[in-house]
Amino acid sequence: MNVKGQLKIQQMAFMLMAVFLFFLLAGVFYLAMQTQEYKKQATSANREYALSLANMIVNSPEFTCGDSCIDADRVMVLRNNSVYRNFWNVKTLEIRIIGNESKDIPCSSGNYPNCNYIKIYGGEGTSISTFISVCFRQNNNDYIDYKCKLGRIILGYEIKT
Repeated sequence: MNVKGQLKIQQMAFMLMAVFLFFLLAGVFYLAMQTQEYKKQATSANREYALSLANMIVNSPEFTCGDSCIDADRVMVLRNNSVYRNFWNVKTLEIRIIGNESKDIPCSSGNYPNCNYIKIYGGEGTSISTFISVCFRQNNNDYIDYKCKLGRIILGYEIKT
């Protein structure tokens, strides 16, 4: 009779361990799923932050010439200024004029405004872009006129994990 009681106790111990391991594995699986969901939410929040930052940069006094418009002349002056390197907390800041993308013509003092790519500063990071108007001053005989083209501002930001 002693053997039957010991067998039942052993079965109960194994059963309790099996139930404990089952709930432990289920908890680990649940935590892994929640962590993955939190990472997705963090990535989405970083993306939303970058989009709002792009709109803020476009409308900042250093760049703007109106609503969602960038003054390319101001950008050309500020592109080599090291003061603005960490001002907006982004890794990359570029402006591309849409039109002839087959040739990337980086803007310099010599070829401006006959270019389509202004690199304010560059680095690594996940990129996001939004459409803007890129305007520059053009001399038309007796007066100075704004000429605007469609462009994109490209922001590179760091994904924090």
